[in-house]
Amino acid sequence: MKSTKVVGIDIGDYRIKVSYIVKGNVKKSFYEDVPDNAVKGGMIKFWDAMAIFLKDTFKSHGIRCKNVIFSVPVNGVYVRAVELPVMTIKQLELNLPFEFQDYISDNTDKYFYDYAVIEQGEKNMKLLAVACSRELINKYRNLAKNAKLNPIGLVPDVIGIQRILNRYNQLFSVPADKDYAILDMGDQSFKIHFYNHGVYDVTRSLEPGGYSFAQTISEITGTDVHIARITEEENVNDIQTHEKLVQLYESRAVEIMRALNFYSYSNTSNTIDTLYYFGGSGNIRKLVEILSETLNIPVRPLRDLAGILDEEIGLAFSLSPQSYGVALDPDEDVTALSEAEIAEARKQQDSFETADSSEKAEAYEDSISAVTESSDNESSGTVIPESFLNSKTQIHVPEGNDEELVRLDDSEPEETGQGAHSDTVGYSSEESTVEDTKEVNTDTLRAIEELTEQISKGNS
Repeated sequence: MKSTKVVGIDIGDYRIKVSYIVKGNVKKSFYEDVPDNAVKGGMIKFWDAMAIFLKDTFKSHGIRCKNVIFSVPVNGVYVRAVELPVMTIKQLELNLPFEFQDYISDNTDKYFYDYAVIEQGEKNMKLLAVACSRELINKYRNLAKNAKLNPIGLVPDVIGIQRILNRYNQLFSVPADKDYAILDMGDQSFKIHFYNHGVYDVTRSLEPGGYSFAQTISEITGTDVHIARITEEENVNDIQTHEKLVQLYESRAVEIMRALNFYSYSNTSNTIDTLYYFGGSGNIRKLVEILSETLNIPVRPLRDLAGILDEEIGLAFSLSPQSYGVALDPDEDVTALSEAEIAEARKQQDSFETADSSEKAEAYEDSISAVTESSDNESSGTVIPESFLNSKTQIHVPEGNDEELVRLDDSEPEETGQGAHSDTVGYSSEESTVEDTKEVNTDTLRAIEELTEQISKGNS
């Protein structure tokens, strides 16, 4: 039986973001500051301490659901689109490791490889391939078990965002060939993720991140860095307009502009017409203002693409889209919004963005308080309006080997040659060829889905 309750977890350098979803509805979405130096570059440094922190966080927020899906930073896995001749599963098992040999310097046997079909022709097929170290998979598995949680899956954060984009395309009837540029305003670095026709393409990292702004404020005011963060986010004494900070904001905006221009130069036919952003530094109004003035395309919050009219969820989403995205059902058949619903969504989005700082800050504080309020009643909480979801909405938890790229169970995949495959795209035998892949292509959204595995041992 498939689970209808799941918790998406994104562990960042500064905050842990959590989204609790029941039958496709967001019940809770909140964040907590992580212990200092526990995470760096999105990678956990102290796994035992993080397990205790996770356990305490779930308890303090009244989250009883144990099924969790972790968002893993893109620098923790290798994700790339590859094009190969049509071949059998056994041939793919042998060939996939070689597709990553220019990226992985370590022994290829230490990695788990898998793929999903994006599209195929008579002679060639395009795949979204992944390589994840077995060591990292085991660390996340042990993290969950030590926190008394049930690890369902491990999903690259860029795939979580990809699900949000795919869902937006369905809700707002956007052509499937739409390209996107998504800016992650992280603590240690800013990252621009590019999506070609809705499929993850490449990431450009820009360092340093938001932490450098807090450090500068700390030097200006002579306060602790933690206090400096709050000072910046709440714009105390109009600190965001300080000359040193404005210079940093302008410098970062120019770097982002150059990255966008370079991608456009390398991909002249791209359809990117807006830069969408999320992350802690997205709360810095002056930074967003300067970014908008610097770029020749609109700059909008990623929450615009979530199809969420509820302001409480939308505000929390601005900090935790990855935790929300990885918990979305990739097989969900979403009903497109009507023209009236789309108009209402646009109206509320514009209204929120044009609100003055004091009104927005007050709304933000109220909304965060509401979505983080603990409750033992799992049926309560903030939900996405029913008009945005159809009756089929539910969280898809794969059974067996359905659409999985990274396994988190206790069993080791059966190996052939240098790679391992978990039958992600539904091939019936090792000798399956192009005829088998055609079944997958009836729904291309399924071809780029989660790196996840149903727990088989330890839960039986």
